[in-house]
Amino acid sequence: MKRSRRGFTLIEVSLFLAISGLLLVGVIAGTQSSIVSQRFKDSVQNYVEFLRSVYSEVNNPQSPADGRSDYVIYGRLVSFGQNVSLTGERIPEYEQRIYVYDVVGSSANVGTGAAADTLKALNANVVIENKDESGKNIVGVNFAGNVKEYIPTWGAAIDTTKNGELFTGSILIVRHPRSGTISTLISSPSVIQINKIVTEANQTKDFSKVKTILTDSLNTFKTQEVDFCVNPNGVGFKADVRRNVRLLENTRNASGIELINQDDDENRCLK
Repeated sequence: MKRSRRGFTLIEVSLFLAISGLLLVGVIAGTQSSIVSQRFKDSVQNYVEFLRSVYSEVNNPQSPADGRSDYVIYGRLVSFGQNVSLTGERIPEYEQRIYVYDVVGSSANVGTGAAADTLKALNANVVIENKDESGKNIVGVNFAGNVKEYIPTWGAAIDTTKNGELFTGSILIVRHPRSGTISTLISSPSVIQINKIVTEANQTKDFSKVKTILTDSLNTFKTQEVDFCVNPNGVGFKADVRRNVRLLENTRNASGIELINQDDDENRCLK
């Protein structure tokens, strides 16, 4: 007797498609979660490497970008919270840009005082007068040496320990002209609006404020420990997974930058 062959029923096909769909959704969700997690790790590590690179540059200084011998680079100023870009444009509230400037001063012989006092004696600044080859002043001012703009990767933000509050202020990393000792000084939360001051000076031709941008604020800098919280949610958002990057007090090299474990009691970004 010949047996009849029968295919899948509509119910069986529907069940197969439903189960396959659920499995596919699970795979996609797991992959997406993995991608987000990896991007967060990358943004944290990228910020750590950014800070370490600044210390490396201070320990291995280059000549000013314009090649002038009457200025010496003594370190870097890392600035958080400025509201104007290098080109004078307003920075949107949903963006965070961090700027790094060369700190330059005269090459005069100075004493062995504290870093801030020494910089003041050297008339240190983050901008230089614009001169032609003959040494004659040209209208306008330039930033000293190299200026870098750093933006946290993958939409992350650098917060304070207060959840959702952006870190503002400045980090001054300088090398003493005589001893060569590296000092780290912090001024926070006040912001030195360097880009804005320079932009306005070049527009109005009044450069009086530019000449003392750094020396006017040196008394606000001090040695202290700083906790940065890398926020994966971006600017202005709260997050319970922020990662703690710590800059130890008076750090002298890249080893003073610590990445605190997420489940460590020392993680101040989760408290």
